Amino acid sequence: MNKKDQTIKINLGCGKDIRKDWINLDAIAKFKPDVVHDLHKPLPFKDNYADYILAQDILEHFTREDLDAVLSDIARVLKIGGTLEVRVPNLEDIFERFEEDKETRNEFLYGTTFETGIFGAHKVGFTDQMLVALMMKFNLILEKLDRDQTNFVATFKKQKPSLEPKKLVYVNQTLGMGGAEVFMRDLLVGLKKNGWNVSVYTNNNRFKKILIKEGIKVGLIKTVVDVIGDWKGLVKGLILWPKLLLEYLTIINKEKDTDVFLMSGFIEKILFSPLAMFKNIPITWIEFGPMETIFAKFLRLPKVLYFLVKSIPQKVITSSYNSRNSLTSRARISLSKLRIIACGRNIKVKDTLKNEEENLVVCVSRLEAGKGQDLLVKAFAQVIKEVPKAKLKIVGEGDFKSIVEKEIKKYKLEKSVELVGRVKDSMVELAKAQVVVFPSVWPLEGFGLVMIEAMSLGKPVVAFDNGPVPEIIEDAVNGLLAKSHDTDHLAKQIITLLKTKKLRDKFSKQSKQDFKNKYQIEAVAQKYSQVLLEAINYHKAKDIVS
Repeated sequence: MNKKDQTIKINLGCGKDIRKDWINLDAIAKFKPDVVHDLHKPLPFKDNYADYILAQDILEHFTREDLDAVLSDIARVLKIGGTLEVRVPNLEDIFERFEEDKETRNEFLYGTTFETGIFGAHKVGFTDQMLVALMMKFNLILEKLDRDQTNFVATFKKQKPSLEPKKLVYVNQTLGMGGAEVFMRDLLVGLKKNGWNVSVYTNNNRFKKILIKEGIKVGLIKTVVDVIGDWKGLVKGLILWPKLLLEYLTIINKEKDTDVFLMSGFIEKILFSPLAMFKNIPITWIEFGPMETIFAKFLRLPKVLYFLVKSIPQKVITSSYNSRNSLTSRARISLSKLRIIACGRNIKVKDTLKNEEENLVVCVSRLEAGKGQDLLVKAFAQVIKEVPKAKLKIVGEGDFKSIVEKEIKKYKLEKSVELVGRVKDSMVELAKAQVVVFPSVWPLEGFGLVMIEAMSLGKPVVAFDNGPVPEIIEDAVNGLLAKSHDTDHLAKQIITLLKTKKLRDKFSKQSKQDFKNKYQIEAVAQKYSQVLLEAINYHKAKDIVS
């Protein structure tokens, strides 16, 4: 057994207790046959130990999350150049074979163990593309794939991981520097730190300068097209789209060696995506929010255009379950493509209480309909009745300013409410707040970056129970929620926090901890990196199995 040319084989076979996914290890080495081991735990073998591993009728018994850990450990044990052989159910064959016999179909799909009588032993299903892409994630490259009755039988060889950095090109037109652009800056820098070779193409000079300062290569998009703004923009866009198409084609030809294109803007999705597809380059979309309002515009032309291209991207990343539910039901994005990754910020959590101004309420957001500044002003008229010394600062700029000014005059709040306008660093204003309010009732709200910025500073947040907000602010745990559009309830929650230091301190501590655990950009960038690699692997796998 100690000879150098000894072939080490490990056979992973199902044990009797399928409920716990216990596995029999039949290993030719120092382990005796039929040693029982739980595959939820690391395999009891050293790294690069085995020449051959057989996982027959095993992988389908794990959840998708557990399966990643199992395959990662199998890859760890397998030698470079070693072989993994698997057998898993072929769902397409099962559906076709038992189309007229649905009871038998369900037995094959969900799995039944005759010894225990347990139904539903199978926890994950496979297509050939998914199987190959999943293995590539762990440097297990397909050697042979056969279809044996209702199963796939495949062999994979372990390769050395590539040391070459993957190339990412982000393409996006933007008309301003809002929360999405701030997040994208932090994300792209985070991906660069994760080893990605990042390039960006944008029309926004301010965004360009910020990225160049961070050491990211940036090219300028000269032709600006906005087909989801107003009718004037749509007509202009229809005139300019051939010019933009040529510009995008030039970018694709220049970046033909990229590993994946990333885009978050509407115009890129409908124009750039088809061009990249024809050049056989993987694509990932970011959808920050629901699409209903956009789809309803211009006699539903945006919806028609979107539906023509929505099948192109390998993966679609969205920032909340609220958005995902809308994207599956309204935009009809395939659930298998969707991945939820919360937005994040590159902020170091620190104590900012020394900068705090007593009874100061701060709202940071673009001034536009739906962002709720008008509702906040109405609520604040009640706040100053209970807390006369309370002050409200509204930070941001936009076309909604005149409406907000009218509300301030209507409720005679000129001495209590200040419209600050655009500031160089909104975090400075948030640091001064005793309470931060996020009053958005916007139906397209995708996340709400201001909330996690406030949380990083330990600021208690009051917000309307709207869209993705409850996924970030847990009522009475790290902040307070008010019923959507209910200004009386919003006022009550603000008053409660201004008057109750103990509650503010409780939320401050929890908010900072939640930010550290969920919204630090390093962890968010790592999740994005995994999905981008997944998109690359799915694209390659499709070419392999087709």
